[in-house]
Amino acid sequence: MQTYKFRLYPDEKGREKLDQTLELCRQIYNHFLEELNGRDDVPPRTELQSQLPNLKERWDELDSVHSKVLQMVLYRLYSNLRSLSEKKKNGYKVGRLRFKGKGWFKTFTYNQSGFKVVKTENRLDILKLSKIGEIPIRIHREVKGKVKQITVKRAQSGKWFACIQTDHEENRESGEGVVGIDLNTENYLTDSDGNVVENPRFLEEKEEKLKKEHRNLSRKGKGSKNREKQRVKLGKAYEKLVNCRRDFIHKLTTAYVESYDTIILEDLNIDEMCENSRYAKSNLSASWGLFKELLLYKAESAGVEVVLVDPKGTTQECNQCGSVVPKRIWNREHKCPECGFETTRDHNSALNIKKRGLNKLGRGRAESTPVDTGASTLTHMRASSVVESGSSFLTSKAS
Repeated sequence: MQTYKFRLYPDEKGREKLDQTLELCRQIYNHFLEELNGRDDVPPRTELQSQLPNLKERWDELDSVHSKVLQMVLYRLYSNLRSLSEKKKNGYKVGRLRFKGKGWFKTFTYNQSGFKVVKTENRLDILKLSKIGEIPIRIHREVKGKVKQITVKRAQSGKWFACIQTDHEENRESGEGVVGIDLNTENYLTDSDGNVVENPRFLEEKEEKLKKEHRNLSRKGKGSKNREKQRVKLGKAYEKLVNCRRDFIHKLTTAYVESYDTIILEDLNIDEMCENSRYAKSNLSASWGLFKELLLYKAESAGVEVVLVDPKGTTQECNQCGSVVPKRIWNREHKCPECGFETTRDHNSALNIKKRGLNKLGRGRAESTPVDTGASTLTHMRASSVVESGSSFLTSKAS
């Protein structure tokens, strides 16, 4: 399955219908959640789904929402219940699902039917949605495969998007070789081949702007039109931050998938790392979870093997002799008093990650010597160059 995200450009009447559909979906979600909370057992989804025709007879406004959209609201409710149950099984403390307040329900889905994409000769094509009508859509790249479902989303900035899911299986090309990757905040990552990618620190760059927009929002009266306008401005500021971060990580993960056939990565517990930590803000801003998620799905489509290893001790252990070399967080160099091996802290960690991954795969110890892994071989790359040149920044790996 492959998903494409395209911008929608509804007119005023179209926005009203989209907003009305979102609001009715929110109310249906809360209606059935209240019914489930009043029962001791959780009935099959089909049992609640069979109530929808009778509910439409008593609730006239529901006639303006396609039947598949209402069914997918129930599917979403049960999916949330399953996720909550899984977290509880894994030892997390969880409560009940919360009701969706106004403005907190942002998507609705057409599954299998109720939609049609009409190509035009203009810049904007047409997306036909049952019960809503024709919405202009900017399809900026070819949609491959048969469309299975469409999810319509309203962003905080007030923009509308359509996420089109098809049955197309994407086949990416991969490179050759094995690499170990150490994720950190000093630099975004350092790999075992000596490549260093700077941390772009998008949050630091845009934080002052976000603070200013938050201050302006706090000064607006609740329920006023000015507050709603300022909320949209704040949403646009956050959207720009998210877009910059996702664009950087997309290009970085694509570069590694296209350059290697085996990628070894730390299996970081980000929640644990951020708990009661002064570095929580920096860790969360780096979006390591997103990096791992995108890398895994791109690797699967390219046939690249991704190995997750235990990160414990990778920084302290000397890659050459295995001695423990204690370091505080501000010590950025690795100097082993036993064997004399010197390199950067993060490069030593990346080499250990690669070695652990190869041992896990049964391929033995990674071949490396103090000569070919010293600090002098490290290639330092700015985040901007990664974004500009895509995967080409890995073409000249350190030898």
